[in-house]
Formats: sequence, C-alpha cells, structure tokens
Amino acid sequence: MTSNNFRILITDDDGDLRELLTEAVKNWGYVVSVARDGEEALRKLRMERYDVVITDLMMPGMDGLILLKKIKELDKEILVIIITGYATIETAVKAIETGAYDYIAKPFRLDELMIVIKNACERLRLTSQNKALLDELRTAYGEIAVLKGALSQSSAQPEAEDKSFTADRHEGTASPFKQQEYLKEADRFMVRNKPFLKS
Repeated sequence: MTSNNFRILITDDDGDLRELLTEAVKNWGYVVSVARDGEEALRKLRMERYDVVITDLMMPGMDGLILLKKIKELDKEILVIIITGYATIETAVKAIETGAYDYIAKPFRLDELMIVIKNACERLRLTSQNKALLDELRTAYGEIAVLKGALSQSSAQPEAEDKSFTADRHEGTASPFKQQEYLKEADRFMVRNKPFLKS
C-alpha cells in the first residue's frame, strides 16, 4: 500500500496552520481533506473513509480530546494524531489513554510530523496485512477441520470395508495408513494455529 492509498483529515481552527499542513501532507503523497472544527470533521468522517486524523487539541466548540473520543466511537481503526501548543505531561497522557496514536507539541518541525504520519500509515498497512493473513488462516483451518472430519469418519469404517480400498474400485484413494498420517498432520496444523485464531 503506497502513501497515495491513505486518506488524511486535518482538523484545525487556525487557517494558516491548516493550509501549511495541507500543502505539506499533500507533497508527501497523501490524499488530504480539511475541517475547520470538530463538528465539520465528524460530518466528513461519517460521509467518507479516512485512515488518519490530525487534530488540534484546543478548538472552539469541540476540543481535540472530545473529537478523539467521538472518532473512536465511530471507527476504532482510525488513527488520531493530536497537535497542541499547550503541551503538558498530563494532557499527553490523557490523549494517549483516550486512544490517540501520537501527540505532537507546538512548535514542531514538519519532518517530525512526516515521521509520525509515516509510522501511523505503516502500522495501518501491517494491520491490514495481518487481517488478510488471519482470514486466510481461518479459511484453511475450516477446510482442514472439514477434511479431518471426513477422514476420521472414513478411518472409523470396519476393517472389512477397509479392504475395499482396491485400485480397481477406488483408484487414487488414500490408504488407511495414509489417512491416519493426514489426520495427524491436520491435528498438528490445528494445534499450531489455534492461538492465532483467538485474536
């Protein structure tokens, strides 16, 4: 996933800073939208999908922490970066505890913001990859469970019926010995991967 695939919403009541950040983030290759306050940001978030929200902490009407809470209620996967000129340990801790991805104090250099955005998008990319792999694993787990059930049923047949596994009647059918080996391998696979499926 390239930077062009990530959508970023910048929320700030300071028009000059909003314009500066918009130009910078666009130049880094991201798709950017802007909002003048928290209410406008929420309206846009309800209408379109965004990956990252950059918001000022101190804004009229709805501050950055309230906006952060509402964003997390709307979509927990959106990463929120809070910017503020009123940086204290207390506000930083509160922002992170509320669910902020990161916290940047003014004044800051644009390259600092660039690194934070890049790291946020990398985290989103890895999360997306992990979900895709987990889906594939769940599918494989389900298929093996079905196969295991079929093999178990087949291997439980009376010994007299096992003799029916002849080349002329069941060409290409696994022997009872091979079926047992398949069952063991299926068991090993399911035990190995069960912890991943709990996430």
